[in-house]
Amino acid sequence: MNAAAELPRPARLAARNPLTGLEDYSFDVASRADVQAACAAVRQAQPEWAALGVAGRIAVLQRLSTSFEQHQAELIAAIAADTGRRRIAAIEFAGVQGMIAANCALAPVVFSDAAERASMIPGIVGRRQLVAYPVVGVIAPWNFPLILSMIDAIPALVAGCAVVLKPSEVTPRYVDPLRKIFAAVPELDRVFRVVRGPGATGADVIDGVDAIVCTGSVRTGRIVAEHAARRFIPAFLELGGKDPAIVTADADLDRASTAVVRASVLATGQACQSLERVYVDQRVYADFVRRVVAKVQPITLTCHESNGHIGPFIMGRQADIVKDHIDDAIARGAKLEIGGHLVEQGGRWCEPTVLSGVTHAMRVMKEETFGPVIPIMPYRTLDEAITLANDGEYGLSANVFAGSESDAQAIAERLEAGLVSIGDASMSSFVMDFEWEGFRLSGLGRARIGVSGIARYLRVKAIVTNRGPAAGVMDARDE
Repeated sequence: MNAAAELPRPARLAARNPLTGLEDYSFDVASRADVQAACAAVRQAQPEWAALGVAGRIAVLQRLSTSFEQHQAELIAAIAADTGRRRIAAIEFAGVQGMIAANCALAPVVFSDAAERASMIPGIVGRRQLVAYPVVGVIAPWNFPLILSMIDAIPALVAGCAVVLKPSEVTPRYVDPLRKIFAAVPELDRVFRVVRGPGATGADVIDGVDAIVCTGSVRTGRIVAEHAARRFIPAFLELGGKDPAIVTADADLDRASTAVVRASVLATGQACQSLERVYVDQRVYADFVRRVVAKVQPITLTCHESNGHIGPFIMGRQADIVKDHIDDAIARGAKLEIGGHLVEQGGRWCEPTVLSGVTHAMRVMKEETFGPVIPIMPYRTLDEAITLANDGEYGLSANVFAGSESDAQAIAERLEAGLVSIGDASMSSFVMDFEWEGFRLSGLGRARIGVSGIARYLRVKAIVTNRGPAAGVMDARDE
């Protein structure tokens, strides 16, 4: 028996409401047989989907965009209930519409190079055929449930693959309207399935697909990669981050402090590309800390004001991790400049927090915090700053603020991260025109956006023809 078949799972799971802390939603957990049936169904339908060709698939995806529009209110309401965030729920919806448009525009480019060309050997010609992986599994996280499921599903579909999505059990509500959206487009309804459940359900998905994509923690990514390796299928992973920012003495401190605060506390810091550590030239360190504290002061929690800035923790126990990081830093000598308190009002919130006097001996500078915390550390030399920024297991993205663009470019080239923002922070969250890959434990596999975001779901076949004379048997002698 496959090990996944032995993994325990309940028949039904309840989901916690991030705003109230109550378990007010439940869903049936997909059994191993359910997952196998979903994979088999889309596998059977995939050849017809691939046979539509890129133009045919684009036309269908454009109808999917219309279906999203028709279910906009219901979908946004479900995402808001899953995450406790109303405004970001609407941003997620708009982001998916943008993804559909972008992938439809890029797909013809990916499939354009099919012309025959001559070999270096006279009389031989060849051409390339792109063959989609029949079934792609997508394991999505809870922090941006819609956008981080569709960011992988949409390019796989346009490439000609069928998709089986396993969303996080923490945020399952959006699945109900999502199923309606895909059901309204018959061609896609045949090649797209959602299976809900815990980690065991994800293991079942890996057993039934030809390639797997996962966004999540390093721990989860390692489990997924090892499982995929046993099946000899590719795994594309986007995992955690501990994104740094470097601020030089001649940088625009007002601009830098504004960007640092936004990138650190937006979405309660619950984003892989959230800014989690800041290195500032010691000559402007005190001034920079004062500016950051002043910009944090007016930020409010949604539990105190209905139109507040920072929402609750989506997964309640994440609050404990964040508090442990804050407490550990203070115990080791960091200064709490502002914030630092958890608020319990059914859901769990954390005040935006600024820590000064931090060091790399503290967990808040080494481990992923995933909360609205801004630890700021001084540096003496630029070499020291770059060494500190590169010190760690992660390499998702990074940020640079310097007095000139040329100086910032020089710093960026020395940072070990997949995307470096200059003059702003966390631009990977909204700039989708440039391909990049996570370094170290932050990722595995080709870029998930741009041309590579589609091409990674396609295997390359060479079809080679000899139009010259065939080699004779006597021409193949060993001597």
